[in-house]
Amino acid sequence: MKKIFAGRYVTDAKTDFVLLIIGMRVNNLLAFRKWIPVAKAMGPMIKELYQNPELGFIHTEVSLSWRGVTLIQYWRSFEDLEAYAHGRIHMRAWTRFNKKTKGNDAVGIFHETYRIEKGSTEGIYVNMPKTGLAHVTTHEPVTKEMNTSRMRLMK
Repeated sequence: MKKIFAGRYVTDAKTDFVLLIIGMRVNNLLAFRKWIPVAKAMGPMIKELYQNPELGFIHTEVSLSWRGVTLIQYWRSFEDLEAYAHGRIHMRAWTRFNKKTKGNDAVGIFHETYRIEKGSTEGIYVNMPKTGLAHVTTHEPVTKEMNTSRMRLMK
């Protein structure tokens, strides 16, 4: 069970990092053979990333919807993310996906990449385990100097 941090906590990004949102959407629910392999491909990649911190991957959070899955990932740099995308398990999975989905719209994927500069984020967490930005930035109790979003972003 995750540790709950009682009270109000804030985040403060002291370094640049990259946010990647990547997901899969099932367009044809009955086409199991078309979308199950795509869904299964993500597990080995996430395992590889957590087992190899030198790759620059920091953390991922998973969100399920009735038609798919979205992962929010945090990376040390764009260069680390790009290097991973062109090597190891990811490139094999991407090649298989492209072969299997040619002329097949039963499943779709997407990604969005954001470069985040230090000091350009803020977060507040009340009675929560470490979530989102708290995994890649500081996670500290609120002080009167950091009481509002404006105060946290303008400091």
